[in-house]
Amino acid sequence: MVSRQAATGFTGMGSLKADAFREANAYCMSQNKKLQVVNTNESSPPYVLANFPRVEIQFMCLGEGDVELSRPKLRKEADTVIEVK
Repeated sequence: MVSRQAATGFTGMGSLKADAFREANAYCMSQNKKLQVVNTNESSPPYVLANFPRVEIQFMCLGEGDVELSRPKLRKEADTVIEVK
C-alpha cells in the first residue's frame, strides 16, 4: 500500500495520485514485476481542519504471466449513508 497526504488543503489531488502511482510502479519494477491496482481511496472535500487531500493505493506486484494481470479486481468503497427514521 502507498499513501500520500498533502500538508495543506491547497494541493491538488491529481499530483498526489500521480506520485503514489509512480511510487507503487517503481516498487514493482524494482522486483521485475507489473503493478496491479487492487483498490484506491481518496479523501473528500472540504479540505479543512486536518482533512487535507489524501490518496491511498492498494496494489500487488505480479509476474509477467500471472493471470491476475488480465482482469483487475477494483472495488469501490461504500460512500453512501442511508438513514432510516
